Amino acid sequence: MISDNGWSWKVKFAVVMLIIAVLFFASRIVVSGDPEEVISYLWKQIGFIPINIIIVAFLIDSIMSKKEHEAILEKIDMIMGTFFTKMGNDLIYIISQKNEYKHDTKDFESLRDWDDKDYKHKLKELKKHSAEFKISLKGEERAEFLNEVYDIVHKNQDFLINLIDNPNLLEKDEFSGLLLALLHLDEELSRRKDLSNICDTDFNHLMGDIGRVYGHLVYEWVYYLRYLNKFYPYMISLAIRTNPFDCKAEVCVLE
Repeated sequence: MISDNGWSWKVKFAVVMLIIAVLFFASRIVVSGDPEEVISYLWKQIGFIPINIIIVAFLIDSIMSKKEHEAILEKIDMIMGTFFTKMGNDLIYIISQKNEYKHDTKDFESLRDWDDKDYKHKLKELKKHSAEFKISLKGEERAEFLNEVYDIVHKNQDFLINLIDNPNLLEKDEFSGLLLALLHLDEELSRRKDLSNICDTDFNHLMGDIGRVYGHLVYEWVYYLRYLNKFYPYMISLAIRTNPFDCKAEVCVLE
């Protein structure tokens, strides 16, 4: 509710402005001696008021919509930071260590020297062709790998569901696709009673689901690093020191 004091100054201001306008028009009539000219001019100006309001309204709406959209995207980027800290980096590390195709992620070890053009080029490349993925494991190694992936995804199930419920994520299809792929993978692994007893055909099917997740993960990780590098350069150092693609990455600052 607007207080009386809030209305008081507005009413006084409006009255003063109207009085000044009347004085200007009255002085014009006195000087020119032609009231019809002043009245004609006044009607013309009044006629343009709706047009001016339309122009201003659309302009303000466009500016506000753009600002709101930028604010939503920034919130999503911050959510992505939480996602990678909580589970994304660990999942990338586990999958990438077993991935037989490392040539398209080998250059991630040199992130310290990347600039915005490098990130942009890599994103364009990953958008066109997802990071290649192939894992061939047998026996205990197969079971160990599947259980590691399952543990990370399943223990963060509530976290993923909460992210999906966030309406802001509708603005970013790629990240939403990653979350849906993770929830599907969680469901696939949860339905299997014994991950140590998986036949080759079923393992290949699961590798398809993990490969889909991996492709989304790599793209979103590069996107997030580009965001940090562009807007929060002081934060990119930690991201590089916890690089999940670099086995020698050390979180402690040594140099």
